[in-house]
Amino acid sequence: MKIYLHTIALEPARWTPQRVSQTLPVLLPRIAEAGYHEVEVFEPHLTSETVSEEIRDAFAGNGIAPIILSSYLNLNPTATTDAQVESLADQVAERIQFYGFQKIRLFPGAGMKPDDADGVRALRERLQRVAARIPNTEILLETHDGSVADDPHVLVQLVEEINNPQVGLLFQPTFFTDVDVIREQFRLEKPYIRHLHLQNRKPDVSFETMEAGVVPWGELLSGIGDGVESTLEFVPAGICSVDSFDIEKTLEQVESDTAYVRRLLAAGA
Repeated sequence: MKIYLHTIALEPARWTPQRVSQTLPVLLPRIAEAGYHEVEVFEPHLTSETVSEEIRDAFAGNGIAPIILSSYLNLNPTATTDAQVESLADQVAERIQFYGFQKIRLFPGAGMKPDDADGVRALRERLQRVAARIPNTEILLETHDGSVADDPHVLVQLVEEINNPQVGLLFQPTFFTDVDVIREQFRLEKPYIRHLHLQNRKPDVSFETMEAGVVPWGELLSGIGDGVESTLEFVPAGICSVDSFDIEKTLEQVESDTAYVRRLLAAGA
């Protein structure tokens, strides 16, 4: 299994209005030095401009391939109009072509309720249009809370109704507080999982290392299908203020967590 690094892991401003504290031309050399040559990219790291030759050159110059665009294209019909989605999808398509992304991560309706049947129908139609707009790009719907993913049955039905081999799931535990719930979510979604977001939590849902957290990753990884890939998304050291961020410490934890996952994979082989 390939393990990519997510650039959001090295961005302490990720959940602040600032969003970005370090540019990709600064981060990419450090990522390459740590041995990661394929990445998932936090969309704000691409700047407000649709494309940037400086950033594309930084990928090439550091020998790093941008594989997944972690996009914030909002497909919630109460948040964006069809015209807005079409315009934003055009921007996404331009970015994918310019940088060479192979896959895109999308939320399955950020802020949507899974029992909103009309909303889910509109979401399905929007996803179908986006898929048609980027026909050579794999679409990964992240099983993130606060979306249709809150009900795994509804999310699975959505993927089945889209019925497009281009569209699958990016699995992470939707809720981290109950291991049995995580196991059941994984069981239901497993046939449609194409990618994993690797992170772990403490019982209070704060971030923890892959080895020490509550998510039974060894069990989940042993049950995953062939061809599924993964991204190391977060490590505890990187969850901090911009002022206290230590890239050395964060990268050390990134490497340690990656090594742990590789041991799990080897043990389950």
